[in-house]
Amino acid sequence: MYKNIDNSLAYRAFSGGPLVCIFTKSSKDVPDGMTAAWSCPYDPDVLLLVLDKDHTTSENIRHTKKFVVALPSGDQKKTALELGSVHGRDVGNKLQVKDIKTEKSQKFGLDVMSDALAYFECELQDEELFADKGICLSKVVNVYVKADCWDDKEECFNPGFKRTLHHVTGSTFCSGGELV
Repeated sequence: MYKNIDNSLAYRAFSGGPLVCIFTKSSKDVPDGMTAAWSCPYDPDVLLLVLDKDHTTSENIRHTKKFVVALPSGDQKKTALELGSVHGRDVGNKLQVKDIKTEKSQKFGLDVMSDALAYFECELQDEELFADKGICLSKVVNVYVKADCWDDKEECFNPGFKRTLHHVTGSTFCSGGELV
């Protein structure tokens, strides 16, 4: 048996991918980060993100063409909420204002949240699509995973690794099938 729900809830039933945190730097070298709920793989080495075109992070991506996408674990909900609670244009260095613990990404040297399950150093692949629609095709230049979470033989996360976050609504998320 199925239950018919309102069409406006379709995105809650069809969650495209895990919640991600995106990190950039402005033309004035101000670090920035944001949380995005709409993400999925596009090609084996291309991520698809849907971002508000007017956000500071989007402006930084258009300017520098380089950014880092982090995959937070289920226990990083507070950090994800902090990154989404203010706009960089209003507070300047959001990472400092919100006391987000970061480390430098290995190739780009951008701030990225500490202890993420993985992070992807990316370059903007289609400038016109991003400027027009807010669809950010993100060419992965390097990907780093927490060593203790990765199975080299199976080439996937180990069974039982810390689960990713999926946005439901407001401050409600699910991780591993449970609401958190």
